[in-house]
Amino acid sequence: MCGICGLWYFDPSHHVNPALLHAMTDSIQHRGPDEDGFHIESALGLGFRRLSIIDVGGSHQPMANEDSSAWIVFNGEIYNFQALRAKLTTRHSFRTIGDTETILHLHEDMGAACVNELRGMFALAIWDNRLKQLTLAVDRFGKKPLYYFLDGEKLIFGSELKVILQHPAISREIDAEAFDEYLAYGYVNAPRSIYRAIRKLAPGHTLIIDQTGQARLQSYWQPELCEPKAYDTRSITDLSAELRELLLDSVKLRMISDVPLGAFLSGGIDSSAIVGLMSHLSTQPVKTFSIGFDEAVYDETAYAQIVADYCHTDHVRTVVRPDVINILPKLIHQFDEPFADSSMIPTYYVAQVARQHVTVALSGDGGDEVFGGYSWYQYGARHHALERLIPASLRPGMARIGGQLPRFTKVGAYLKRVDQPISYWQTRTGFFDARMRGRLYTADAAKILGACPGEQRKLEAFRHTASLDWLSQFQYNDLTVYMAGDILVKVDRASMLASLEVRSPLLDHVVFEFMARVPPQFKLTLGDTKILLKKAVGDLLPPAIHRRGKQGFSIPLGEWLAGPLRDMLHDALLSQRTAARGLFQQTTMAQLVEEHNAGQADHSERLWSLLCFELWARDYLDA
Repeated sequence: MCGICGLWYFDPSHHVNPALLHAMTDSIQHRGPDEDGFHIESALGLGFRRLSIIDVGGSHQPMANEDSSAWIVFNGEIYNFQALRAKLTTRHSFRTIGDTETILHLHEDMGAACVNELRGMFALAIWDNRLKQLTLAVDRFGKKPLYYFLDGEKLIFGSELKVILQHPAISREIDAEAFDEYLAYGYVNAPRSIYRAIRKLAPGHTLIIDQTGQARLQSYWQPELCEPKAYDTRSITDLSAELRELLLDSVKLRMISDVPLGAFLSGGIDSSAIVGLMSHLSTQPVKTFSIGFDEAVYDETAYAQIVADYCHTDHVRTVVRPDVINILPKLIHQFDEPFADSSMIPTYYVAQVARQHVTVALSGDGGDEVFGGYSWYQYGARHHALERLIPASLRPGMARIGGQLPRFTKVGAYLKRVDQPISYWQTRTGFFDARMRGRLYTADAAKILGACPGEQRKLEAFRHTASLDWLSQFQYNDLTVYMAGDILVKVDRASMLASLEVRSPLLDHVVFEFMARVPPQFKLTLGDTKILLKKAVGDLLPPAIHRRGKQGFSIPLGEWLAGPLRDMLHDALLSQRTAARGLFQQTTMAQLVEEHNAGQADHSERLWSLLCFELWARDYLDA
């Protein structure tokens, strides 16, 4: 696991400044604390930071092919590199035993199409000196990030935004649509970044740039799900048997490492399944890690211990008492863009604990999206069932009745929305809906932001999957929007801040493509989720884990906002410094704080998102 960066001026007389390239690389030292590397060819410069995992003594980057006509910088892991290497040895000579050289030689044979052969997580850049072109690529799900700036005169790219910001000519003008999306959902999705001038390479895409600055963006893979006529019609017993073998293979590939390796263990079905599979494959106790909080409602460590005992792991349980006043600004800086998923804090802490013992950790990320586990999938299932039972003519009246019920009751909350389309349960905003954003923006900001629907990406995803069943529509939405923009970003940035590599066996494209053909009733019912996954790995887990309901990786956000963060929140939202930014109505923000403190409404997530934005603005915009 590493960090990469590069700079290319299309005018060959404009030489790369080595000091600038070093500054770019130094800004991501946390991604690769073991060593750095550089390659400069006049107007082109490549930089690299390394976290040594495979071929620790070799595979230094930037890496050249046999005649130095091609160079690569690469961040990630290719799990099938040994099989690919075996096919390449008849045409190429290898000087290392790692995966980087395999990619380079594969690119010599296939060009940018080589990414179709790669099974793993990656962000890479390959310079072809003969063709005078640079190829950028990101893995299928977007586990590894790659930002770029391209203006016709130069290309700048890097694993994190802070790399590109090292260049003095980069504008920090905010992208209006990205900002509106952040306030709706708490993150910014590719291809946008929070800055108008900088873009993210979207999952499953390549970008090929020639010496004139012309760029060709191509999609090589999308997480397509099946229409009903293409479902796999085998029995659940046969499907679970094949899934079991696919998962064992996925986990086995991700256990290849030349450095100590372990696993996150929350006690949920996803991380428990990974630990169960690892224990089944390993002759030694698996190292597992969990964190808990003093507040019992947020502490899952009792369930993690049940799994650890059942699987006989070498388990480390740590109770953390977060220094949130100091850790939050540190994480805000690390994420580069406004990011409001509060679980970034426990994710960083568990990565920090694991890094004291291992360099690589396997996680259960992707389990909810691939196997059908989110709570809103259950809402969708109920809504789908009621749509078939309740005539459309009766639903508006039921919604009016729901609106008369006491606030915050589950029945009332659902009935108020019984006349909504099923897509509502997937596209509803986690923070500020369009009406609330309208109240929040100042008049000047609204002129720019009023026409930027933050919900657009999710609605587009529903239109793209209109021919699929409702569950597949939900899954596609989460795979391409929520997971790509939030979950994977959170895991990458938090773990890399701790210099820990995290691998996700459940989010393997071979596993996904199998699950894409599985009928919905084998994924989810009104009373259960992840049905096929549980059947496939059931014998590897204690019964108590099968019966558990889903619990997110959450923090006592309300208590923190009312306690240690109270003064920081007041300063960030209601200060003259914030008002001078001209984005938010001060009266609206004051009302949110007042209602929350009085217990009239729970605005925890909204206030948190505003706090995160203002801390980011002070760090990146004011600077």
